[in-house]
Amino acid sequence: MIRLTLILLLSVLFLLPFALAQDSLTTSQSASENPLGDYLSDLEEMGLTLSGWEGGRAAADSWFFGSYAMLILRNSGKSDDQPFTGFETVVPALWKDFKYLTPRYLVELAGGILSHEQLMAISQEASFKSNRPEAQFIKVVAGFSYLRMLNGTVGDSLFNTIVKATMASTKDPTELTDIIIDQVRQHCGAEMGQQFYLALSSGSWMDAAISKVRKKNDSTAVFIDQKGLWSFPLDVLMISSSGDSTYYTFGIDQGQPLRVAGRDYDRIILDPDHKLAEFYRYNNKWPRVRDNIYIQPFIALPDWESIRIVVSPGSWTDWDGDKRYALKLSSGFGLDLWPAYPSDYRHRTTLELNAHEPMDSSKNWGARISYGHPVSLQKRLFVNLRAHDYDDWSGFSIGLTRYIGKQRFLIEGPRLLYQRVSLQLEQDSYGDPQVWQCAQAIQVLKADYTGLSLTRYGDRLFLYLRSAIGEGPQGSFSIAKAQVDLSGVFWNWLVGGVHFVSGFQSNTTPSPYQFTHTYAWQDNLAALPSFRGQSKIDQRPNNYLGLSVSGGYWFSWYQAKIFGSSMLYDETGVMLRQVKPRYAAGFGFEHKSLFTVGLYFPIWQSHPLEDEEPWAWRYQWRLSWNL
Repeated sequence: MIRLTLILLLSVLFLLPFALAQDSLTTSQSASENPLGDYLSDLEEMGLTLSGWEGGRAAADSWFFGSYAMLILRNSGKSDDQPFTGFETVVPALWKDFKYLTPRYLVELAGGILSHEQLMAISQEASFKSNRPEAQFIKVVAGFSYLRMLNGTVGDSLFNTIVKATMASTKDPTELTDIIIDQVRQHCGAEMGQQFYLALSSGSWMDAAISKVRKKNDSTAVFIDQKGLWSFPLDVLMISSSGDSTYYTFGIDQGQPLRVAGRDYDRIILDPDHKLAEFYRYNNKWPRVRDNIYIQPFIALPDWESIRIVVSPGSWTDWDGDKRYALKLSSGFGLDLWPAYPSDYRHRTTLELNAHEPMDSSKNWGARISYGHPVSLQKRLFVNLRAHDYDDWSGFSIGLTRYIGKQRFLIEGPRLLYQRVSLQLEQDSYGDPQVWQCAQAIQVLKADYTGLSLTRYGDRLFLYLRSAIGEGPQGSFSIAKAQVDLSGVFWNWLVGGVHFVSGFQSNTTPSPYQFTHTYAWQDNLAALPSFRGQSKIDQRPNNYLGLSVSGGYWFSWYQAKIFGSSMLYDETGVMLRQVKPRYAAGFGFEHKSLFTVGLYFPIWQSHPLEDEEPWAWRYQWRLSWNL
């Protein structure tokens, strides 16, 4: 699953420059130039006809028509046999991975990924047609999920009665959401109407789960939780040891466990026909483990009904410069695509076992385990745990990540905007004095802030602040780092940018966290940012400042530019203001979005390496992630 997440994320990233910058995707484009808009128009026209709408065609302004058409296609089996028409044109890079999935699975997948705050809420005052095609598609997908849930719960006959009554009650499509809720109240009761209202208006996820099963005397008690803001009647399938199956119904407000006669039940499944608009179905089954775990090499499609354990090889270079070979086992639910898309990942677990030659010594083996899970999906609060044990390095950490402020995502339109803060407590022990100068036990408290604003034109503001305080072998220490990246495109061809970095560390900072240019293994508090040139630092600095200025031509998805760069490091016994800055100038090619990748040619440097001339042919490349 982790491998698929990476594939999907890379697909989004490589698609992003085109989606953000091409003139053909301007906000002024007409619906006929947008395949997704054409698809939505076709769905709307089909829904108008199938529902018996008698209002004006031009006035259609509701999610209902497209959602209803999706439901009818799904019920007839047609939408499961072929992909969404035109969808591969809209997102070609993603389609390479999605093309073998049925539309039904794709819709359910989207429903899981996109259940964020009001993103899937379809009972809103804002005009449906005023939304961008991407946002309209999300609401149609959401409406399809909710209509399918209502249809499956009340049955075809009552559902058709509700639809006909809704269509006859108004000729104003903007009123359809409220009217269908009223019709559910009239035909299915006030409680059902209230739950359907909560589902449509909140756009939040719900989760039905078997918390425990008790067998006593001649009966079985099934304890069921419906988590979230709303709930619905729930089918429960009981399968006996002889293979006999029986359906029961668990009510909306049923406070007691479901009790049935008999003790010979081998399997219990909630919502076996997938009527409810939920996506996390692993906890719908009892027992949990049996038939719910699958081991696959390299890659696994995400699945909310079972655990996919992905086994993949890997390698990395440790602090001694030795190459380690790893076997990684990854599992979890949902896709982790922050910040390209809202993510609802759960129980993300990774176990890595690695070793380096010679393999006959136990000290050459190591392990790392990490775990991530949302404390609250509504509040976008995640917890992350990690533990590791290697030759001469062991420790653990626990951290919280919280997304704050207003957030916008690529699926919603031409601008990406997010902010997040994190807090992490870390305990490490470095035991080999030959590597670390002395044995060290270190406690660190880290705090981060990340903010990114990115438009389809390439205008970008990236802020990254990191600080840490800790206790090491020489006493308390502190570290602070800052990075600001501001760039923009003018007149659709001229690109300019300013990149600023700075950092401070106290003299008592332990060696694993000291600023250095050694990237083989270092904590992310340690490594110095590269300036647009080549530089060799012979002693560890306690402070640094850097500034790069560039300008050039915008080629829609990459930049050809000339640059000037400067970096100032302090030196032992010399005050910072007395140190001569290092300069570099040259040209290069760069792409910036959620990540930065560049190839630079610093043909002039103020401090040449190894007696080089100031003017020489040099190059460097870099790749950094801003996630």
